[in-house]
Amino acid sequence: MFLLPINVIRSEFSSVILTKNAVVQSETGSGKSTHLPLWASEYGRVLVIEPRRIACTALAEYLAMQNGQAVGEEIGYAIKLDSNYSENSNIVFVTPGIALKWFMEDKLATFPFIMIDEFHERRWDTDLLVALLRDHQQHRLILTSATIESKPLASYVNATVLTAEGRQFAVNISNVAEHPQQMPSIKDLDLHVISMLQSIIQQGETGDILVFLPGKKEITQCAQIATKKFPDSKVIPLFAGVSDTHRHQALTKSSQQRIIFATNVAETSLTIPNVTVVIDSGLERRTHQRNGRTTLSLQAISKASADQRAGRAGRTQVGQAIRLYGEHAPLEKMTPPELQREELVEAVLAAASCARALREMTFLEPLPEKSLALAEEKLQQMGAINRDLVITDYGLQLFPLPIDTLFSHMLSVVKGRSEKETVADLVAGLSVSNKLFSIANSEMALDEFLRWNPQSCDLVTLASIVRGHDCDGLIIDDELRKEAQALAKQIRNELGLPELAVSSRLKREAVLLQLVNKLPELVFVRREKRREAFGNGYLEVVLGRNNHFLPIYEAAIIFNQFSLPGRGNKQTLTIATVLAPIDISWIIESELAECRVGECINDNQDIKIAHDYYYANRLLKTVYVEPAEEDAITAIVSQVIEGHILPLFKDKREAEIAAWQLYCQLNGNKQSSAMTFEYWFTQQLEELGITSLDDMAMFDEDDFIFDGVPEWELVDFMKKYPQIVVLPDITVSAEYFPSSKRVVLTYMKGDRRGDLKRWELPTWSGWRIQYKKASRSIDVK
Repeated sequence: MFLLPINVIRSEFSSVILTKNAVVQSETGSGKSTHLPLWASEYGRVLVIEPRRIACTALAEYLAMQNGQAVGEEIGYAIKLDSNYSENSNIVFVTPGIALKWFMEDKLATFPFIMIDEFHERRWDTDLLVALLRDHQQHRLILTSATIESKPLASYVNATVLTAEGRQFAVNISNVAEHPQQMPSIKDLDLHVISMLQSIIQQGETGDILVFLPGKKEITQCAQIATKKFPDSKVIPLFAGVSDTHRHQALTKSSQQRIIFATNVAETSLTIPNVTVVIDSGLERRTHQRNGRTTLSLQAISKASADQRAGRAGRTQVGQAIRLYGEHAPLEKMTPPELQREELVEAVLAAASCARALREMTFLEPLPEKSLALAEEKLQQMGAINRDLVITDYGLQLFPLPIDTLFSHMLSVVKGRSEKETVADLVAGLSVSNKLFSIANSEMALDEFLRWNPQSCDLVTLASIVRGHDCDGLIIDDELRKEAQALAKQIRNELGLPELAVSSRLKREAVLLQLVNKLPELVFVRREKRREAFGNGYLEVVLGRNNHFLPIYEAAIIFNQFSLPGRGNKQTLTIATVLAPIDISWIIESELAECRVGECINDNQDIKIAHDYYYANRLLKTVYVEPAEEDAITAIVSQVIEGHILPLFKDKREAEIAAWQLYCQLNGNKQSSAMTFEYWFTQQLEELGITSLDDMAMFDEDDFIFDGVPEWELVDFMKKYPQIVVLPDITVSAEYFPSSKRVVLTYMKGDRRGDLKRWELPTWSGWRIQYKKASRSIDVK
């Protein structure tokens, strides 16, 4: 291997790691990822933790080739769904998730040296792993970074800082922006990128060009334009989940000029040969906490990321980096750690599986208490951890599955072999990194799809695709299907289910019925007015643009959703992406809906009471039933209010209640201000033990006495402060406001044309009197 800047610290590195941990800081392209594992392996077996799967496989293949060996012998790797190493492999590259599972099993006892590469990316699983290893104190740690502040990190893990100055090749950095402080922007990004590519190629640049874009959407858009515009160049997309073919094309030299459109996956670790120009959009899609939810949004990169991206142009030769934003754009210094900006459910469960409580561990930065408490509460509700934050047997079943904790929980609660097979294939489809399928943009394709899947149920679509079924109306990503099938096979093997090739019949309805009962938080109903919105009482989501949820369905189980920043500072838009329609009756039958006793009807002496079933504040159904004992008081109150029982009683008592409220206010007591006839009469019925409409036959209105204004004062008080004032040709209501000494008289009926006169009204000495009719209001003089 040729000399790189990292070689200057070889002897110092070798002496340090025998007695102490090491933090190695050097610029991107200096050789950290390729040289340090080899040096450490001279003293013992090395586990190298890389943040991305593509880096694990690429580095293992590169080092094995340099050593003249096949991958899996001296040097190997293990990533989700794929591994190629043996017990004799001296260097094994793994992702953080694999390392955590191995730590849970044997505390990584067979690896005396643990190297964590690109630590500055600050993934939650990397941070957790470092915290676990720091407390375990049985390994020699090697942490590498090109950009992180090394002193706080070295103090945290008790390490020596080793610095390799300089880079192998110079990189000339230039900025293309209207003003020096211009921030990165998505506006017309494809046009700016293509224009810059055209300028570079016209200048006679023959080396490869690496373009950093925020996501697959922008990569696909730019790649389609570039393929047509630059026919002499090979256009290659590079992102998580890209096909092996494209990955190989990106990492292998070509005689043809290459234009590689990449996400952050190309920012670290990977050596993309022959890149002489980097075009940096300055954008990435990144998660952060917003209103208690993890939101994925378009963000400007940090200065550290900008340096990493620029360094890609100087790995194998002199290069240039062109930034599509101002030289002095106010970028963050570092990208915030994932533990600070994401939900902590996965982290809490992972720590508990390693016999630790996340909140009791020490990290470089304190954990956000709100996120921590929410994660603990969610896992306790699942039964994955107990009140002492100790993992349960159920939690130990969830953690090893290579899928999201919610999907693991879904698998665990569903009973029945065929039902578990259905859910296993569903969550395998849900777990691949990008959209597995889309429906061709034509009426014929949609008709074909609906013949194949009449209910347009995403559960059926995903599980069927994973099982190898096809539909002429669907566009299926074959690479993602292979990944989902590999995952389904692994899940089935973990759970002792039949092979994918001999799957049982798909159990759609049986699975959905179980999920309604066991995971009610997944059950949503459509809003009656905003038809694209669904709610479950705690969360509101809107349908994604590419969904095909049929408008005839009013309820759904929503399996997958993601959040985006909405308009305004305090809003979050949550998009539902994978839905299965369900019948509203299932929500009622499973007792998820709240039954509210509604109106009481009296049809030829046949009394029925309404049972209104509500879910997420939407009325699902009304059923009229014979009043049961628990409905009796509601039915009696309703009948009295409507005048079917004890006519005029309600009006008399309401007048007494109103008088009592005014009496209390005039005497400085406001405690009775919220009293209503319905509340008072309900209390009376309960105290008298009335349990049926038949019981009311034994009572008359004199049995229900309102204990308000003293009896000897009541007549005079109501004469002094009448609630209705009857005058020649006009009747008005009177409302009193003692705090402002004001009486408001409101027109009720009558044909008087003139206004009220003060002399014809009761004597309200010292009170201001106002008269209101329609929108007109005057003071009565």
